[in-house]
Amino acid sequence: MLRSSLFLIFSAAAAASIAQSVIFLENPSFEDKPAPAHPPQGWYYCGQVGESPPDVHPGGFFGVEQMAKDGATYVGMVVRDNGTHEGIGQQLSTPLQAGQCYTFSLFAARSENYQSISRLTDMPANYEQPVAIYIWGGFSNCGRRELLAKTSSIISTDWKPCTFLLQPAETYTHLLIEAYYSIKSTPYNGNVLIDQASPLTVVECEKPSREPEGLEIVTAPQLQTEEELRAYIREQGLKVRFSADGIMLEQHLFADQQGIRHQTNRPLWCIGQALSRFPELRLLVAVGGTSDYLQESHLRQFDYALRNAELDEEQYILRSRRRSDRKREWLWDLGERQFLMKLEQR
Repeated sequence: MLRSSLFLIFSAAAAASIAQSVIFLENPSFEDKPAPAHPPQGWYYCGQVGESPPDVHPGGFFGVEQMAKDGATYVGMVVRDNGTHEGIGQQLSTPLQAGQCYTFSLFAARSENYQSISRLTDMPANYEQPVAIYIWGGFSNCGRRELLAKTSSIISTDWKPCTFLLQPAETYTHLLIEAYYSIKSTPYNGNVLIDQASPLTVVECEKPSREPEGLEIVTAPQLQTEEELRAYIREQGLKVRFSADGIMLEQHLFADQQGIRHQTNRPLWCIGQALSRFPELRLLVAVGGTSDYLQESHLRQFDYALRNAELDEEQYILRSRRRSDRKREWLWDLGERQFLMKLEQR
């Protein structure tokens, strides 16, 4: 009898330990009857008033033909050219604990076809552009208290895993998964498909590596004046290179003064670091490309590099090149690069 009681006590303790270390989502594979404007069972809609909710696919609507990664269905979310976007969320069975670390993953893809009506023009449009996924923690339905993680652009039309390490600063009762614009530019029409979300599992928090491991130490100079900054941005901007096919920004592996490793475009990282010390100034970057798709890709890559430099989003503007740019004064001649830079007051 004593042995049985001890077994039940230990079993209950083990179950409690597992419950504390793993948070299971309701309907993590987004299973439901396929339907447009219908968030999957167990998830509530988070979006702007008057806009339609996300869709459960595949159901033969909007031209989306992707098969599910797991189970029978998945969810599709869009961003729109009128500045609105979609998200889904749920209350967690157990709150995310402040200071604790969790792993979380899901599969994501982009549909080449997502035919609907533009909210801006009332004309047919294809919402095919890539977007990013944002993961939020909050205290209520659709609460956005803390951005816990985000992806770069979801470009692939095949299912790809996205893995996140979440470390909430506060204890959150709700989780929100949101589609959002992946570049800072005029709002556009895009989509992301999501399937097979994992439980949130407690893990040991990673400590930033302080070992440069023989990597080159890169620092931006301590500039004193706007003219010094302007000259430095020109110098570094002319060092920015693309791959031989003109598609991808060059990537460099280096360490900063604290020994933290970075893998990004080094000249852009240096520009971001230097500019961050002049909060009253802002960098305008006009990016070109041989096609609309390539231009959008270049804009996303510039945005990623400047964000990696921890530059405040209010300190730079990214947009496509225009004919009227010929009338502006840039840091170099229009024909020297596919992109232009200009420093201005905020």
